Amino acid sequence: MKAWIKHSAIVVAALSLAACSAVPDRLQVANEDALVAYEMVLEAPNANNGETARWGGVIAEVRNSDSGTVIEVVNFPLNSWGRPVPGEQSSGRFRATLNGFVDPMVYTQGSEVTFTGTVAGVEKGTIGEYNYLFPLLNVSAKYLWPERKEKAQMEVNYDALWYRHYYYTRPFYPSPVYIPGPVMKEQPKQGNN
Repeated sequence: MKAWIKHSAIVVAALSLAACSAVPDRLQVANEDALVAYEMVLEAPNANNGETARWGGVIAEVRNSDSGTVIEVVNFPLNSWGRPVPGEQSSGRFRATLNGFVDPMVYTQGSEVTFTGTVAGVEKGTIGEYNYLFPLLNVSAKYLWPERKEKAQMEVNYDALWYRHYYYTRPFYPSPVYIPGPVMKEQPKQGNN
């Protein structure tokens, strides 16, 4: 009995550690609970400046200049390991500022990306002709997610499933046997003329 408890405790501890380290190493922070949510910056634009955040989404645009790179991102919520979960509704856009050059052929429009960095207030800009207020994130770490594989269309052969279902659900009954017999043709009725 004691061995079972000991093994159970080891399994629970291993699962807990695995759950904690699900976020890619370069995106991990010292205190996950202190991360600033994207929506908090929208509510109070300058209240969280300098605090740590982890945001992600889908790349809308990459702009390089001599002073660094700005990546405009359509923000989506992140799953437990930090990957964006794109959907029909976004909570908005943000701009991630990075030192150095980021190749727009690698960080392509529509790619999923997650950033860790510090909140740097907001910046006025436009999306098309629409005036927009972009939260800013000074990036300390970035992670470009591999492209999702589309679910392949598969053709399933149900023949084997039928066979197993039919015989495994009737284990105690004999299988019916059908013996083809002669085909009887109906005789024409003879009536009185």
